[in-house]
Amino acid sequence: MNKLTEEQLLELARKERPKLPDFEAMWERIQTNTNLQNASAAPRSRSLARSRKRLVPLAIAVSSVIVAAPVVAGVSMGWPVLFDRLGFTTAMESGLGNPLDITVKSAGATLALHGVVTDDRRTDVMFTLDVPSLPDYHIADFEYKTLTNPRGEAMPLNALIRNDTLPNRMIGLLETDNGLERKREQFKLSLKNLVFYKYKDTELDASPMSLKDGDRADSRTRFGTLQIVSATRENDVLTLRYEIPINGPEDGKLNPGLFLKVGEKRVDSSYSATLPTEKSGILLQQNTWRLSDSELKSAKLYFTYLDTVQTLEGTWETSLEADGRKASQATFRKPLDPTAVANDSDMDLKELVVMPLEVRLMYDDKLKNKSPDLESVFYDTNQLVLNGTTINGGNWPTEKNDGYLRFPLREWSQDWSQAPMKLLLSDARVTKRSKAWHPLEIPSDTKRTIETKLDQFPVTFTYYKEGEDLVVESYSTDPDFIVVSQTSVKKDGEVVYPPINPTPPGGNGTSKKVDRYPGLLSKPGKLELSPGFYHYKDSSRKAELNIN
Repeated sequence: MNKLTEEQLLELARKERPKLPDFEAMWERIQTNTNLQNASAAPRSRSLARSRKRLVPLAIAVSSVIVAAPVVAGVSMGWPVLFDRLGFTTAMESGLGNPLDITVKSAGATLALHGVVTDDRRTDVMFTLDVPSLPDYHIADFEYKTLTNPRGEAMPLNALIRNDTLPNRMIGLLETDNGLERKREQFKLSLKNLVFYKYKDTELDASPMSLKDGDRADSRTRFGTLQIVSATRENDVLTLRYEIPINGPEDGKLNPGLFLKVGEKRVDSSYSATLPTEKSGILLQQNTWRLSDSELKSAKLYFTYLDTVQTLEGTWETSLEADGRKASQATFRKPLDPTAVANDSDMDLKELVVMPLEVRLMYDDKLKNKSPDLESVFYDTNQLVLNGTTINGGNWPTEKNDGYLRFPLREWSQDWSQAPMKLLLSDARVTKRSKAWHPLEIPSDTKRTIETKLDQFPVTFTYYKEGEDLVVESYSTDPDFIVVSQTSVKKDGEVVYPPINPTPPGGNGTSKKVDRYPGLLSKPGKLELSPGFYHYKDSSRKAELNIN
């Protein structure tokens, strides 16, 4: 019997809330690529791959570093949109970054570095890449990319690349989490093998309308056969959870998954997520589609993944200097007045930090010292009103498991102490815990239900027997109810928890959740059911906090 401790259950509930900073950070970067990638690419609502490290022959041309004349024509610090990294342009135009004038050639392609901006957490390098005869592609990335400091520590880079307005030119940023603080250092940049990817779509024989739990579907690709873990249809929502065989984490970066077509119209997921699994060699995916019965009847199922269309085998290596002193000298810090920023969220705001790249609101996580019996609130939408301009922000982690709200700067001031700032919090998600216990009749193959309310939300629990297993389903008809995180059962007074059945952050498109208790009914006993932790939306909750 898989039993979870009280602490593990609480951690599960916390993880299933939308407050997952690493997840948010990853998706912010992915969404940047989705919005700004190759203009000719078909719209995609799913995630995009970060990189692919294949074993390729090292037939790499020797690179040469050339002393450039003026900065490459057509590039300026005034790019209208720079991958949502508006602070980069602001810092460069305000003299807080380091202009670069470096050109490297390899494999017929010319890499030009134009500037570097750093702060206490991040380093961004702006570049252009002239490639003869650019192929038709959706994603481009370097197979290997590192920035090495003087101590020999190689830091992985995140590359944001898109097509420029000029033919056969790409523009981008190389980004790494590296805090120079007050140091000035020389780095070695190494980029190898530029890989171009394009989505390969394959129609499957399986019909999405007829899929059921336990079915198998041949992907008709090198990914082999998919295992359908669950297929549910609630109102107009179809949710598929399925396993994709992979040969390693690099296969997962090729963004394999399912989508639908109704006629010639592509229907992407209204929500998708990669879920944790204890199985090796498996990628566990979940997709949700909203479509009518008639659309579902005519829908066709497709498998897609990023396929390599061309690899430009080359090596672009050079050195560059980044100066953290400029950022440190320009940094504005201010402790926040606890009474002015008091709020009902899980954030205990403590400091305002203005850096050349962004504004940060540092906070302590109240959950670390909060009783699990108390409600917790996470706001999906964070906005900073700065000098009358509203800036949307994201939630990021710190090394101490606290976090900060991050807002890209749109302007620079020499005196931030006088700049009016206000934080707006909205789109609340609330987590609570029910301590109620509901007696269960002796489970049988016949489904029985318990109707109850969690706060004001009607929730139905359906329970039944499958072999020696107890199955408990939870569901609410209220669209603002997200999900029951995980139920628990008392058997003769002993609390039992089911194996973890993860819910995607933000829900799965329907409030239905299924928990299975393996072998619980092998012996008779008195049974009681508790809803445990549950999550719901509260759009009426908002907060307006004076920051400066």
